[in-house]
Amino acid sequence: MIIAPLAVALLLAAPKAEHRFDAEIARAVASTHDVFAVPPALVRAIIQQESSFNPLALSPVGARGLMQVMPANATRLGVTPDDLWDPAKNILAGVRLLAVLLDHYRGDVISALVAYNARPRRLFAPLPRNHETPRYVLNVLAHYEAN
Repeated sequence: MIIAPLAVALLLAAPKAEHRFDAEIARAVASTHDVFAVPPALVRAIIQQESSFNPLALSPVGARGLMQVMPANATRLGVTPDDLWDPAKNILAGVRLLAVLLDHYRGDVISALVAYNARPRRLFAPLPRNHETPRYVLNVLAHYEAN
């Protein structure tokens, strides 16, 4: 049968599902850097930690998309809750939030990451003792350094 080898060849040549959005994500990250002074490597590190580059990621508490933005914050970030499923709009909203946090915390990346993951806090306040946030910050920083 000639059909079976052809089918196998087509399947092997098809892009893997997890890489389906790579080009779109790369363009969206690059375009946000033109608007917000947030390092693209930091954006990619957050996306990796938050969603493993899955634009359809949904957290148990309802955060959506690549940067896991909460629908309740969408409007304040210039998008609709449904827009959070669009990779480019999700990244734009997440980077906008991150830019505000970095400005608020005077460039302190750790404080901005804590606020992005948990909630805003006083400048230079200690890390929350919830076990998730310190691990989140360490993982994002490791991804950031690797990018």
